[in-house]
Amino acid sequence: MKWTPFVILAGVTVVLQMSATPYLEIQSIRPDLMFILAAHYALWGPWPDAAIAAWILGLVADMQSLDRLGVHAFSFGLAAWAIMRVRMVVFRDHAATQIVITLLFTILIQIGVALYRRWGGSGSGGSILWPAILTGFYTAMCAPYLHWLLIRMSRWTGLKANRGLLSPQG
Repeated sequence: MKWTPFVILAGVTVVLQMSATPYLEIQSIRPDLMFILAAHYALWGPWPDAAIAAWILGLVADMQSLDRLGVHAFSFGLAAWAIMRVRMVVFRDHAATQIVITLLFTILIQIGVALYRRWGGSGSGGSILWPAILTGFYTAMCAPYLHWLLIRMSRWTGLKANRGLLSPQG
């Protein structure tokens, strides 16, 4: 894994998250591009670099939310650890795998952050389940397209994103 391309991708993702996703917003639901990048590194990166990258992306997401630091960082790091535990038994480059992993972990992260905010006194009294589920679905629908682009850039990023078991790179 190369850290310079990671920093560049993280910077581009922050800019897109803050500038482009408001235009993609549907009923105050936005895709979480930071988590898609974290999931990509968890799917393809080596341990512990991928976990550190996910934690850094979570910390950047915490800085964007202007809330207490550490909630997203912990959540992204924990999700990366879990993704890295199952990545050897799934087809990482298949769109269905990317959708399911992104959907599951985005919903869990959104629920965890919402519960933390509610118990910390800074959250609203509204429902936390539906916004988490809708954010998860929206993020999961964007995931295959971004993973496809990131897999195409694997030579530049230093991630071993080869296509299938019979690949000559394998």
